[in-house]
Amino acid sequence: MKDLQTKENVTRIEKLAETLRKDIHSRSLCEGDHYLTAAEASRMLGVSRVMANRAMNVLAGQRLLTRHRRRGTFIGPAFQPSTSPPRLRVVHVIKGLLKDERQWTYVVGDCLHGLHTVLPGYQVQSNVIPQHNPAEMLRQIFKQHSSKGSLAGIILLSCPREVQEIAQELVREQRIPAVSFGSLYPNITNIPSVDQNQFEMGRLEAKYLIDRGHHRIALLMRDHWLPGDNLLASGVNQALADANLSYGVLSTHSTPEVPKIIKAELAHILSLDDRPTGLICRSPMFAETAVEVARSRSMRVPEDLDIITDCNEKYFPATSGLPRVRPIHSSSKTLTMVAEILERIISGKKIENNHTILPVELVGPGE
Repeated sequence: MKDLQTKENVTRIEKLAETLRKDIHSRSLCEGDHYLTAAEASRMLGVSRVMANRAMNVLAGQRLLTRHRRRGTFIGPAFQPSTSPPRLRVVHVIKGLLKDERQWTYVVGDCLHGLHTVLPGYQVQSNVIPQHNPAEMLRQIFKQHSSKGSLAGIILLSCPREVQEIAQELVREQRIPAVSFGSLYPNITNIPSVDQNQFEMGRLEAKYLIDRGHHRIALLMRDHWLPGDNLLASGVNQALADANLSYGVLSTHSTPEVPKIIKAELAHILSLDDRPTGLICRSPMFAETAVEVARSRSMRVPEDLDIITDCNEKYFPATSGLPRVRPIHSSSKTLTMVAEILERIISGKKIENNHTILPVELVGPGE
């Protein structure tokens, strides 16, 4: 039994050494260049430092690496740079289920800019997940690139649970680097994430309306809720609790991001005898449509209907006259941060914070 276990460990170390050999070639390094430390190699391989150290010693024995105590590890004299064209390295950006293409235009554009800045020379492909069986698309992406070894990483943009779970499988089993822009489900523990402070966003929006004297508030949400939506709703409820208001003050409505359906939902809400006087809109499309419906009913904004949303007025100028909660950091800076985290994972570097929550701020009407 002990001999069998020893044999399995040797085989595993050889496989890890082969992964390191491929990594050296993919970096276009030359003799004498500095290579990863044992700690960095262990993070890249997803194994203990002891196992990574043994794999590096295998390459040192083959003179592919030269190791010096305190100085570090370097490319050894036996290493022969590949004469074949460099391997194509691809990063896939996976777009979630949001329907408003204007939001995707800016988010994906900023994400691509960040990736090209941080990872020059990498090819970036953007993918829209289908409504049905979205996880299968991610499996096909991996299958397409696995034989070539060209899949360098994955960025998830507001993806549903099925996609997050498949991405986590790839991280655990295939060591594919992945980062999420948007909050993760509780069972997703191996993928770092970056998101705005969704809880504070909801708290600030509700507090704004409560401070202005509204005791009938409607929360208009998308029909597909993600973890960030749950956090925002919790923030709204926290603001109600802080003001000693009952949950009866708030009504929550979920609707698809389809203008015709949004208009019908808002027309119904605003026709009620005890209609809300304050409205929290989860998306710019909801806010723009709410203004249109209110005006069609001869209602004044904000006198008859106080509307607040969460968006950047730079991208949605039609909401610029409304109060809003927006990220303090620009979309470009935030998504460059996502790209930088992916680059650190690819390079085997340590990530200081697995889940980065970015601050938000309340901006008054017309500001």
